[in-house]
Amino acid sequence: MALITGLHHVTAITGDAQGNIDFYTEILGLRLIKKTVNFDNSDVYHFYFGDEFGTPGTIMTTFPYGKGLANGRNG
Repeated sequence: MALITGLHHVTAITGDAQGNIDFYTEILGLRLIKKTVNFDNSDVYHFYFGDEFGTPGTIMTTFPYGKGLANGRNG
């Protein structure tokens, strides 16, 4: 059995695309490493953020779906 020694990246669904970039770059100090699209929904960006070296464990990816998302609910 292989041991898990850390995270490679975390992915989140977010709101506004520009607000998303501003938060991760200006507030958290990460770099926008890559901008592509969600392959399951090409109308939505897929942003990759990380430190200046792309160090595993610093990578955060987001799908900014916009302001029309429904609030979460208990399930």
